[in-house]
Amino acid sequence: MLIRTLPFVRGVLCVLCVLLFAPVDSWAQQTSTISGTVRDASGAVLPGVSVEVASPALIEKVRSAVSDGQGYYRVVDLRPGTYTVTFGLAGFTTIKREGIELTTGFEASVNAEMAVGSVEESITVSGASPLVDTQNVRQQRVYEEEQLEALPTATRSLNTVIQLTPGMTGNPDSGGSAGIFANATGANTFFRGKTGYQLLYDGMRTNGFEAAGSTSYIASPVGINEMALSTGAVSAESPGATYTLNFIPKEGGNAFTFVMEGLYTTSALQADNLTAGLRDRGLQTVNKVLRLYDVSSSVGGPIVPDKLWFFGLFRAVGNRNRLAGFFFNAVPHTPFYTPDLSRPAFRYEHLEAGGGRLTWQAKPAHRIGLFTEIQNNCSCRHTSGGQNVAPEAVSQFHFKPRFFQGTWRWTASSRLLLEAGATVSLGHWPNFPQDEVLPTDISTTDLRTGFRYNASQFSLSGANYGQPKVSDRYVQRASLSYVTGSHAFKAGFQIDEGRRDNYQYVHGDRAYNFLGSAPGTAIPSSIIQFATPFRDRQNQKADMGIFAQDQWTIKRLTLNAGLRYDWLNVYTPEQRMDAGSWVPARTFAAVSDIPNWQDLAPRIGVSYDLRGDGRTAIKAAFGRYFTNDGLNLTREVFNPAIAAVNQASRSWNDQFYGANDPRSRNYIPDCDLTSRVANGECGALDNQAFGSSNPNATRFSDDVTRGFGKRPRFWEFSTEIQHELVPRVSLSGGYYRTEYANFRVTDNLLVSQADFSPFCITAPTDARLPGGGGYQVCGLYDIVPNQFGRVLNNIARSDEFGKQTDILDFYNISVQSRLAGNILLAGGFDTGRRVLDNCFVVDSPQQLLNCRVERPFRSFSQAKFHASYPLPYDIQVAAMFQNLAGPEILATFNAPNSLVAPSLGRNLGACGSAATCTLTAPAIPLIVPGTQFEGRRTQLDLRLSKILNLGPRVRLRANLDVFNVFNRSAILARNNTYSQTTQWGRPIAAGLSGNAVQDGRLIEFGGRLSF
Repeated sequence: MLIRTLPFVRGVLCVLCVLLFAPVDSWAQQTSTISGTVRDASGAVLPGVSVEVASPALIEKVRSAVSDGQGYYRVVDLRPGTYTVTFGLAGFTTIKREGIELTTGFEASVNAEMAVGSVEESITVSGASPLVDTQNVRQQRVYEEEQLEALPTATRSLNTVIQLTPGMTGNPDSGGSAGIFANATGANTFFRGKTGYQLLYDGMRTNGFEAAGSTSYIASPVGINEMALSTGAVSAESPGATYTLNFIPKEGGNAFTFVMEGLYTTSALQADNLTAGLRDRGLQTVNKVLRLYDVSSSVGGPIVPDKLWFFGLFRAVGNRNRLAGFFFNAVPHTPFYTPDLSRPAFRYEHLEAGGGRLTWQAKPAHRIGLFTEIQNNCSCRHTSGGQNVAPEAVSQFHFKPRFFQGTWRWTASSRLLLEAGATVSLGHWPNFPQDEVLPTDISTTDLRTGFRYNASQFSLSGANYGQPKVSDRYVQRASLSYVTGSHAFKAGFQIDEGRRDNYQYVHGDRAYNFLGSAPGTAIPSSIIQFATPFRDRQNQKADMGIFAQDQWTIKRLTLNAGLRYDWLNVYTPEQRMDAGSWVPARTFAAVSDIPNWQDLAPRIGVSYDLRGDGRTAIKAAFGRYFTNDGLNLTREVFNPAIAAVNQASRSWNDQFYGANDPRSRNYIPDCDLTSRVANGECGALDNQAFGSSNPNATRFSDDVTRGFGKRPRFWEFSTEIQHELVPRVSLSGGYYRTEYANFRVTDNLLVSQADFSPFCITAPTDARLPGGGGYQVCGLYDIVPNQFGRVLNNIARSDEFGKQTDILDFYNISVQSRLAGNILLAGGFDTGRRVLDNCFVVDSPQQLLNCRVERPFRSFSQAKFHASYPLPYDIQVAAMFQNLAGPEILATFNAPNSLVAPSLGRNLGACGSAATCTLTAPAIPLIVPGTQFEGRRTQLDLRLSKILNLGPRVRLRANLDVFNVFNRSAILARNNTYSQTTQWGRPIAAGLSGNAVQDGRLIEFGGRLSF
């Protein structure tokens, strides 16, 4: 049963009982470390040296350690900041090393050579901070507030990190124009060809349960000190994902601080980048920022100096953007769509947030932190994941996330550290129709173009009308660390609970598919019927990991070895649904252990300090990781309500009965839709189990839902070399290989390969197709009529049918610098390929068509660089450059029955005995995947800043940003539904941003006042 007591209280009790308790799916808090070796003038190691590290970033101001028998020391649990390291030993001169800059998760190697002398003698050394981490193999990049403040990034968010990091792609953005949610969520993002991410706040996961990239809570940038991006070779603390972004929050201190920052732009500050080439492809308008603002403030300071501190924040942000190529319907509330060119579609969002933190140094060794943030935000008009839809055919999202977090750390000694924490993230997001949509408006899709209009449509992701929509996560963590110089051990466990409750309805409990959408020419083709109203509930009992991680340093070699035990257990409570137009009220009994997975994940890493000077490290890592997490991974597969047949299609031949007969081509199905067999104008349902409450409508093999080693996962191997070229400049290069495993397939137990008939079609003659078209496309199959609609699915492992592989090979070279005088230069090149192979047959032999797809290096290659440079008179210039691959070109053809029948020797099986049939054979590929791509996207952004020092502690930065300086208009996404019109290949909404092409050159004003 889902435990409903306050997770933080349970966490504290568990710590007191067993010392090892629950870190979250949060890879710990990624604090930093200073370590190194102490020797005398002869090179012999010195044990027993007292080492102190001091920084204003530490509440207790100083941490200490003692070098072990190998002369090695390590000081852990250090916050980001600038440190001084002092080495002292009786009979030797004291050595002090200043200016050591630490970022999140970095282990700085600081060595010392001590000469014989008086303790009173002191030598102070000022030098560049180390850039090469010779101890850890974790692949990580840290973006600091000061660095991001200098760059033309508009705001600190996940999408900011994506724009700066080679190998990452996401929702394209210029100055925040992608929108609040596109910039904050990992939906539609990739890292080296992989999807799925985990978003953390102070080491604890905040993702929602709707999809792999969903989130309700959006961390306010003004409260973020650093953003730490982990992309691979993580320790056993982490269950693993494609990438993990950890927001490191700000805390109050002994000095009062205040920050106010903001940005603003309007349509008057943006250039038009609509080109003749875009017009030729059917685009009549381009994206336009109508208004964009983002205002934040924070205040922090002591309540009781050296004892209790506070930090508060506020944010208000909003945007209204015109969307390229989409228009409101000039003939609303009809079965048709005619674009109203005077009313372009737009995206409209706003968010307000407020929160605060208390940090209490209860005793010198104990620190407790409490944080909460309450938000109210609305995606009032959006693009529903970048679908090809009219503005009325998406719902309004109203988010009201509530976020609560508590942390505790106990530095028991210089060797022993205990830490624990808990997070409650409440994400509620009811959906409503747009104001202009009536209950009688039925969602309609033009199959010739893939364009949907009139109303929103049913989706298992829940992005449709209705409430409640609940996505709540409860996270706890704790761990114990024991450090003895050359040896560091850490153990603990993590637990992540959650619940999801999603209700939705569809207008008319149906949707229509037409061939065409214009009045007088649209032809009804099929009807989709939905078992709505629909409600699915699912609870995550535990996504738990117990881990142990060890690190040994022997001379120049550091070995990182860890083992993680994972247990994922999900269940559904009883689920009840009201009767709909086609189905009676339904009840699904509670089901446990769907799934109940257990796994072991080894993690091995080796790092070698090549010269022993901390400037060159060779690293290799190998580990097992799991794809996505919990409900994101399982609900659409194992929940019996979702696994039931919740929609079914039937052909629709809108007949002509005579000039005076009102039924003649009236765009109304003149048939009994409650019947499952062909009647009147309608064919039989394509699945006779439609609307059944029988959970066996889809079966699950025990080999899939339960047991050890059944969870989808991937193996990852990487090797890197990192070298400090000159002080403050490092270069790294690496090779990264990922192999996915534990694939699932859906097998219809009522049909076999023999129940499918082969056919070919002739591709249309079109100069835009390979060779001008006219070629044969074979390897296509259609089910025989007497087997049509017979479905009993079984979810099984793909190994039962053949070998399935998914392999990625990538390469990277990057440069990083921390030059004197606040000069910054960083970036790199990333490239790779992906090969997917599932060349076996489950049901239809059509699976063998394009069953091996290789997406080549050019489809993943990208270059990203950013730099900032100070000029005289407190002026600073900065730039960001990106060059990325264009979207893939596909041509999925919905071939009409009239084109298929001559080769098939009959009508499509779904047509039944109808003499005429307007159905189409769906998604026939006219272009082999992975062979054609749009042109590359290049973007240069610039910032000019003037810094004014208005007092001893008062600082004002005024920014002028120019995004997409060269006013490029690369295509971001295209319509891949083939037609012989300009609709095929027309740029369409890309991702959550809804942008079809690059935003035109945009000027933005911003500033930051701090003291």
